[in-house]
Amino acid sequence: MEVRLEREVEKSKSVLYKTRGSLGTADISAGMEGDTADVGTGRAGQRGHIGTRFAQDFKEAEQQLGPEQLQLFAQENQDMLRHYEDTLDQVRTAERSLLEISELQTTLASNLATQTAHIDQLVQDSFMTKENVGSGNEELKKASERKSTARLVFWATGGFCATLVLWDLLI
Repeated sequence: MEVRLEREVEKSKSVLYKTRGSLGTADISAGMEGDTADVGTGRAGQRGHIGTRFAQDFKEAEQQLGPEQLQLFAQENQDMLRHYEDTLDQVRTAERSLLEISELQTTLASNLATQTAHIDQLVQDSFMTKENVGSGNEELKKASERKSTARLVFWATGGFCATLVLWDLLI
């Protein structure tokens, strides 16, 4: 209501607003008094005073200007009102776009945090894999250095088979 009051005060200062349309001062005063009933006793007196002053300024402007000028001012007022409404629509559209961008940015930040956690886990897994491969290579090296009974059995079996083949050829 305070913002509305401030707008009415600013509008009442404008000559163009004083001549808006061919509305009667009773309609304007009734609208102002309707607003006054909602506010409270402190603001009610101030609003009533503004409404009265507005009605007086409106009458003075109406008396000083001719019908063509009043109609021209009313048309200009309508054009300005349309312009401000279009600007307000653009601002609202921009606000919706900003809210959507903000939501997308929040979603992106959340996804990036999740990806960072996954990447950290992959890095840890790669370090563990490196350690496991290193220890596996060490075990293979140790195993190759040891004399194995399996190797001994293999060579003994190979020698025995070769002896049997030679014996068979000779006999």
